[in-house]
Amino acid sequence: MQPEKISQDEYEAELNRLHERREELEEQETTLASHDHGGGLPADQQNRLAKVRGELADVLQGIGDLQDRYADGGGAPPQPDGALGE
Repeated sequence: MQPEKISQDEYEAELNRLHERREELEEQETTLASHDHGGGLPADQQNRLAKVRGELADVLQGIGDLQDRYADGGGAPPQPDGALGE
């Protein structure tokens, strides 16, 4: 089954949204991880960190899936930089 085509405007809007969410989650991850001063994090903060990391993984997967969908729909070649866009 072929992926549903996506317009360039839809692609760019969704990609920008996902990258913004990725940046927010990376900031949250950094903030939570910075509270560990060698003794580990309390259980509630460990749970929050795990949740943020899980959501970040989902967003990165979403970026990759969106790029593949756009490329498969004939919009553009796959981007070799991957989800991080570096």
